[in-house]
Order: sequence, then structure tokens, then C-alpha cells
Amino acid sequence: MASKKLSEQEWETFLAIADRLGINVRTLLQKDVRFSEMEAAGHALGRAVAQATTERLALMRAERLTGPQPCPTCATRCELTYRDRPLETIDGPTDLHEPACHCSACRRDFFPSASGVGTGSAKL
Repeated sequence: MASKKLSEQEWETFLAIADRLGINVRTLLQKDVRFSEMEAAGHALGRAVAQATTERLALMRAERLTGPQPCPTCATRCELTYRDRPLETIDGPTDLHEPACHCSACRRDFFPSASGVGTGSAKL
């Protein structure tokens, strides 16, 4: 797969993100360093961008849910709340802001999905 070239403005955005995260990309531009150091900085920046992207996508998906949600066991409408929990991704740790409900009738917690995948009662 051929990679697309970044514009100067896009490159400056990456440099600003690296600066904010304390990744020394600007310093490496001015030094003669081993390729492995350059690669490590690139991977650190890539992981940070991937973590932020995953976190934002999960948040936006969770926020598509509104109002009470049906319990997958008894269909009682249950109040929707959100819980924050740490999640270890392939790019490192991130915080997941996920929807959660508690059914007082079944005395169970469940985690509704905005996509509808995995909803409904399990049939054994």
C-alpha cells in the first residue's frame, strides 16, 4: 500500500501533537541519531494518536444511546448511566466511557451497545 505524503500544515500538526505529548520529534529532526530512535518516536506518536482516536470513537458511539434501555433478560426499561473504566488496547492503556444499566427486576448489570450487536436474550 502506497503511503500518502503529508502536507506541511499536516506535518506541523503532528509536530505540535508530539510537542504536547513530550515526544522529541523536533529535536530528532536536528540531530544525527540512530534510525531506531527515529522509529521509536514515530511509533510513540502513532500509538498516542491511535489511543486518542479509539477513545473518541468509543465515546461517540456510547453517546448515541439515549434514555432508558431494555434489559436483555426481562425487557424492563432501565436507567442509562455511564461508567469510566481503564482498557488495555493494542496501542496501550486508554479510558473507556461506556454505557451501563442496572435492572432491579433481574438484579443484574448490562452494557447496552449503540450498534445493537449482542442485544437481546441469550438462548441456550
